[in-house]
Amino acid sequence: MRILLTGATGLIGSAVADRLRAQHPLVTLGRQADRVDVVVDLSDPAQLDGLQLPDAECLVHCAGVIDEDFRAEPMAAYRRATYGAEALARAAARAGCRRFIYLSSTHVYGAQVGTISEEAPANPQSHYALAHFCTEQLFRRQAAVDEGSCVILRPNAVFGLPPHADTFQRWSLIPFSFPREAAETGRIVLKSSGLQRRNFVSAAAIADMAARCVAGDLADAAGVINVLGADTESVYDFAQRCRRITETQRGRPCVVERPPASLEAPNAGAGSDFMPVSRFGQPRPAGELDDFIRRFTALC
Repeated sequence: MRILLTGATGLIGSAVADRLRAQHPLVTLGRQADRVDVVVDLSDPAQLDGLQLPDAECLVHCAGVIDEDFRAEPMAAYRRATYGAEALARAAARAGCRRFIYLSSTHVYGAQVGTISEEAPANPQSHYALAHFCTEQLFRRQAAVDEGSCVILRPNAVFGLPPHADTFQRWSLIPFSFPREAAETGRIVLKSSGLQRRNFVSAAAIADMAARCVAGDLADAAGVINVLGADTESVYDFAQRCRRITETQRGRPCVVERPPASLEAPNAGAGSDFMPVSRFGQPRPAGELDDFIRRFTALC
């Protein structure tokens, strides 16, 4: 089965590429001509409308928008997530794709509170989440038009070693900022109570799920799948995890600080009960998160 893959130069897409390339012919799509097989620019839907992609059976789209896109150029980000994604889906369909896999986010559900299953209704609150929701619907529609199938993958807090640090934009996210602060300054500073929980999921876990949906036990699955990591814990507990590992690794103290009044704030505990769940089993290697922190801080 030949697969078209976007986002292969990014954190998640590179892991997906490594996983799929071992079993399938893979054609990578993206803007960096020296790093992909076919140059594709989602900000230029007209280019996609006139593009004939190589024949393929499945499209895996890992080049969705990120928060940083909306801080820089919000209208351009929406354009890529709607007109760009729509043109990509059409081009893939012309190439023969009938299986569509889209990497989205749990933020499509809205507030990260309580137990969230794949049956939970979408309630996107931010432009980032709304854009992902729009892209989901466009891929669902294309699959329906072509009598194909569509899978939406929704992970939470993704971690992994960036394949290209020069183009990586997500340093401010806590899976990266906390261990980096611990290694470089010996001080992790929280902006809130830190009681809100996150499910920490590796790029490798997402790659494994993508492979299952391409030609594994979930090749016939459709709809939303929450991609899960082994560790769901509070932001504060994750900071303490980074502190302990860095202290052992560097042999010097590290402190975790949070605003003194944050625990008394009216919504201090919002999200402290967050727990994404899935109808599909997703075992992960023990110590995956700790191993990432050790390897990441060693590079800082």
